[in-house]
Amino acid sequence: MRGVSPVSFLPNSTPENYVQNEVKLLESETLAKRVAHKLGDSAEDQLRGVAKVLAYLRNHVSFLQSPRMTPEQRRVKNVQKALSVRTSLQSQVIELFYDAPDPHLATRGANSAVSELISLNREAGWQLAQDTTDWLNQQVADLKATLENSNRDLQDFARSSGLVFAGKQGTLAEDRMRQVQDALAKAEAERAAKQSRYEAALASSGNVMSDAVATGPLRQYETDLQSLRRELAQLQTLYTPTNYRVEKVKAQIAETEKSIENEHKEIVSRLSTEYKAAAGLERLLSAAHARQLKTVEQQMGEERRYDVKKGEIDATQRLYESMLQKVKEAGAASALRTTNVRLIDSASVPSVPYSPNAPLNMAIGFAMGALGGIGFVLVQEGSSKVRRPGESNLPDVPELGVIPSARDAWALEDPGRKLLGLKRPFGELAVVTRNRDTSLLAESFRATLTSILFGAAFNRGPGAKEPGGRVLAVTSIDVLEGKTTILTNLGIAAAETKQRVLLIDADLRRPRVHSLVNLPNRWGLADMLQRRDQPPIIEEKPLEALTQRTGIPNLWVLPAGSIDAAMVSSLLYSSDLPILLQRFRREFDLILIDTPPMMLYADARVLGRMSDGVVLVVRANTKSREELKAAHLKLVQDQIPVLGTILNDWKMDPSQTRAYGRYYNHYRPQSA
Repeated sequence: MRGVSPVSFLPNSTPENYVQNEVKLLESETLAKRVAHKLGDSAEDQLRGVAKVLAYLRNHVSFLQSPRMTPEQRRVKNVQKALSVRTSLQSQVIELFYDAPDPHLATRGANSAVSELISLNREAGWQLAQDTTDWLNQQVADLKATLENSNRDLQDFARSSGLVFAGKQGTLAEDRMRQVQDALAKAEAERAAKQSRYEAALASSGNVMSDAVATGPLRQYETDLQSLRRELAQLQTLYTPTNYRVEKVKAQIAETEKSIENEHKEIVSRLSTEYKAAAGLERLLSAAHARQLKTVEQQMGEERRYDVKKGEIDATQRLYESMLQKVKEAGAASALRTTNVRLIDSASVPSVPYSPNAPLNMAIGFAMGALGGIGFVLVQEGSSKVRRPGESNLPDVPELGVIPSARDAWALEDPGRKLLGLKRPFGELAVVTRNRDTSLLAESFRATLTSILFGAAFNRGPGAKEPGGRVLAVTSIDVLEGKTTILTNLGIAAAETKQRVLLIDADLRRPRVHSLVNLPNRWGLADMLQRRDQPPIIEEKPLEALTQRTGIPNLWVLPAGSIDAAMVSSLLYSSDLPILLQRFRREFDLILIDTPPMMLYADARVLGRMSDGVVLVVRANTKSREELKAAHLKLVQDQIPVLGTILNDWKMDPSQTRAYGRYYNHYRPQSA
């Protein structure tokens, strides 16, 4: 019926669309009603054991029943739940499944669904063929009457308009016009060719004429003239001008030139006559063409109207013939009660239930549990954060120290403040090494400084063999790692050992060292490197002009200074910076440089090349070992010695807190 009925198939239907339509039909309520009617009440009667009890509870227990459902609706709903289909993208085969607690009921349900689907398709096809046949018969009768009336009107119009057609090429007037037009085109071409030869002959100088218009005698005369002129030239070299031989050749030359001139005139006259004749013929044909064109234009409007009418009749004729063919096909289709749904395999009574499959479920559960456990371990291993001491160690890079969480450390000293939820001010943490000489935090900073000063890497760095102080850069992977606080406390701890210590604030984007030691930031490193004024020689400046003394003995600070945002990225490449560091090496025992986070900016790597080593600060529970390894790899690629790492803000477990508390209380100085 694809070619018979205009509504039998969708315009863009494909085999995949058709299979999906059949699937929807299998899932429809109409088919479910027919299957439920075919199965009848015997479906519930065949249930046994637990299945029968569950069905009874669903039908009679109030909270298990569907609201306002008749027995018929319940049977239809059960069929729709039990029936499921599966298709394949590679074929047009549909697999049908019927789920029931009883194997015989499942078999009957599946086979009934297929038989009802075939019946629905057959009935729909037969009804469609009947409706299409009736509609086509009515359309054919209407088209036949329309076609007969249109043919009569077309013949009457042709006679009244005086149109006479010459085959398929058009009217007689159009045929005549095409002939005249072809003749006119040939005449124009011939006239143009003769005109061009005539004008070329007129333009030729006396004895010179183009090959296009020169004739045979003229060519011969020109050849003879050339020969005589060569002969004359030879004789003039041998004889005097009055010699009879010379005079004879001159006479022959004059006679030949006169012949050429006469021949030239005859050619021009002949070409002129031919040109005039061609022009006259062109004028006659042009006039005939104009007259014929006028006649054709007068008939053109009538001919267009005729063509429109003829086209409408032809379209109606084709539609009529198509309808006749479809009537025949529809009649044949209505006589055949066929369907394109075919049963491949009917359902058979299963010997064992398909669900639940206990061995398979156990195997799947075991496999998924094992894979899940392995995956969890791998994920934890790959993405775990650095949380406790020892985890910040890297190959050939030791952990220099561990700074405990300030809240945990202060809770050990004053448990009452922890219970009340009170916090210490941040400024006190930044200089805790000075303010609390015997606190757990202060001792952790002193232990870290000892690891740095006695470390093998620090004592074999680039500046180990150079006289003067050592330069140490302190950086972190990201912001808020606590590097500035650690740098300040390390500087205070080193100053307590009677060493001259300088803190350089090279974090030009976020300078904070000056605020931690209560110093102004009106002038500093950026001002010296920018050279805003006439630069004095760094070597000749007094130390007080380069640094600021803090209130802590043996501790000086070089603040960041006033910073031009546009020049931040280029300041550290100044040629004055190495000279400045050399001056500081002579003045101080230890120079600590605060740098920006190295994964955000390149400043730490630039300063690291000028220092004796770099220390990485890592805040606990914020960075993974992979991130720590990536930062270390960047420094190694830059050939910068990495002295080690410092784990900051370590949050102790309750057991560790108790152990450190006992230790601290045992060794804490007792008041007199």
